[in-house]
Amino acid sequence: MNSSRSLLVIGGLVVVEAALLFVPLAILGAAINWPDSLDFAPSKALPLIFDQLGQVRLGYGVYLLYSLAWALIGPAIAWVALGSDKRVGPLFVTAVGLICASALARAIGIIRWLTASTFLAENYGDATPEGQQTIELIQSVVNSWGGAIGEILGVSLLTVGWLIAVSLIILRNDGLPKILGWAGLIVAPILASPVIELFGMEASIFIATLSIHLWMFATGFTMMALAFLRKGN
Repeated sequence: MNSSRSLLVIGGLVVVEAALLFVPLAILGAAINWPDSLDFAPSKALPLIFDQLGQVRLGYGVYLLYSLAWALIGPAIAWVALGSDKRVGPLFVTAVGLICASALARAIGIIRWLTASTFLAENYGDATPEGQQTIELIQSVVNSWGGAIGEILGVSLLTVGWLIAVSLIILRNDGLPKILGWAGLIVAPILASPVIELFGMEASIFIATLSIHLWMFATGFTMMALAFLRKGN
């Protein structure tokens, strides 16, 4: 079985990871009206980014930290889910591989705002009208490509694969309550919904993101509660 102390620490880290998303949301929301600004035309977004370069770098820097932390938090949840049987099987290996790939894809998607987009924003104001049109086109391409890697591939597809694998581990083992496994399988299609944007349809990234974070809060607090119960016994 997991020791109560390690379970408490992992549960706390899961809760912190879920809550950490609200930091860039607050910073970038106040600075550039994020995440609505993701849909702004480059002619509107680039001057906004330039005016708030410090806050943009800070907000996306925290967001990058949050994204990379999935490579630690995801495997930790899967490890706890194994319960008393710590044999590492194909399902566990799949979960770890998917969430590490997800963290990488998320990071690539965010890096665009700390490199290409800030560079373009710094040069946009002094460019000629023709140059501004070129910069706007580059920004549109970078935003679309980076968004697809980070949000569609990283946040949706790869994280969904991890969530399904972890949910199955929960259902097959005694590390966590089965209800979290069933809840994960329910959340999975919601989290995957942004994929339909690849086919020209609209999806709510907010609802998809909210669903996985509610699951993470529930999982983290459950771990902490189990730790206190085991300590009491």
